[in-house]
Amino acid sequence: MFRSGYYPTITPSHWGYNGTVKHVLGEKGTKTLAFKGSKNQVPLHEFVTKHVPTLKDGANFRLNSLLFTGYLQTLYLSGGDFSKKFQVFYGREIVKFTDGGVCTADWVMPEWEEKYSFNGKRATYNEKLFSNDEKATHPKDWPRLHPRTRYLSSKELQRCHSAGDSYPLVVILHGLAGGSHEPLIRALSEDLSRVGDGKFQVVVLNARGCSRSKVTTRRIFTALHTGDVREFLNHQRALFPQRKLYTVGTSFGAAMLTNYLGEEGDNCPLNAAVALSNPWDFVHTWDKLAHDWWSNHIFSRTLTQFLTRTVKVNMKELQVPDDFKVSHKPTLEKPVFYTYTQENLEKAEKFTDILEFDSLFTAPSMGMPDGLTYYRKASSINRLPSIEIPTLIINATDDPVTGENVIPYKQAKENPSVLLCETDLGGHLAYLDNENNSWLTKQAAEFLSTFDELVL
Repeated sequence: MFRSGYYPTITPSHWGYNGTVKHVLGEKGTKTLAFKGSKNQVPLHEFVTKHVPTLKDGANFRLNSLLFTGYLQTLYLSGGDFSKKFQVFYGREIVKFTDGGVCTADWVMPEWEEKYSFNGKRATYNEKLFSNDEKATHPKDWPRLHPRTRYLSSKELQRCHSAGDSYPLVVILHGLAGGSHEPLIRALSEDLSRVGDGKFQVVVLNARGCSRSKVTTRRIFTALHTGDVREFLNHQRALFPQRKLYTVGTSFGAAMLTNYLGEEGDNCPLNAAVALSNPWDFVHTWDKLAHDWWSNHIFSRTLTQFLTRTVKVNMKELQVPDDFKVSHKPTLEKPVFYTYTQENLEKAEKFTDILEFDSLFTAPSMGMPDGLTYYRKASSINRLPSIEIPTLIINATDDPVTGENVIPYKQAKENPSVLLCETDLGGHLAYLDNENNSWLTKQAAEFLSTFDELVL
């Protein structure tokens, strides 16, 4: 199935900056939604057409005319200067899991804009006051954080948790080895926290070892280990059983989210979900990164080194002795991360192919023979048929990271719980307009805001 290599050309059909949305529907359409205060029921796709017209079938959008391919869009998102855009304040919480591991939750703190005299036009704030507060709350031996992010005090955390009485919650899941600091995640956090006059409370769940979170057990994230997401969401639901709860997943986070949604089925505690630029089929995604000349030279090495860097900064906790003996055969249910040795880290630092990394580290930890086996089992397209809650999906056909072949047309048509919105432009998570704002994040925010307002 794999191709020997693509010539370094860019498909002219994917050039442009005037994009179009296309709904992918089966013969049965989509499941009906019950409206508040009404006996009317409207199918999911008709709800979007009427109430989120920027996402209706045939809707047009305009992107940055200088970024006229998916490659340019994605390249600028990953390498452009967004330091003065999406100026979100985060308050960090250390989340402890039942297995002894931890991750971090970065709560969007709109009220800090006033506290720290934030000036949006100048992108300035009272850095001295913020620094003093950061020093007072920073736990010992934890890494320094990204700009405008600090740990919450116990009183601040209590106030943050008590907000569940008043605000629905949106949980954001970031991309591969990313976190709350990424421009796209900051844009999403900003749009979600401002839409509907600030109706949502928003939090980014940083995976173990990501965004300067620590690893406290010899275990790191994989697409198949959805337990952390499940435990966090179940905890939020238990705190406020009547609260509306939503999740947005981006890229790898969208894969993890849809794996989780399929596993939960009817038992899912979420009211709705959004999956953005999901690499639905990891085998096809790897094939795109390995054999498309542009994708390979621009993105493959970068993604591989992101993963390697995540291992390197957490090596103190992950490292096993060279003579480490495995106590039991690794399985998905009982993984053993036994290949995290200094020797293997040195090998990984020379990798340029993500398959090399997953074959050395990820697959063996679950008893799988190689990375391709892991990719086949972990692909969220396998679990899309089991998703039962209303789920909005947005994928671009010019995505240079996942490629067009990953888009799950057949599975989306057969599952009325999902609405797949295909776009012909946008790249991977980018969709940057002439102001370098993200069209994509605004659609996710508008959909959830309208859903929360109208749907039971």
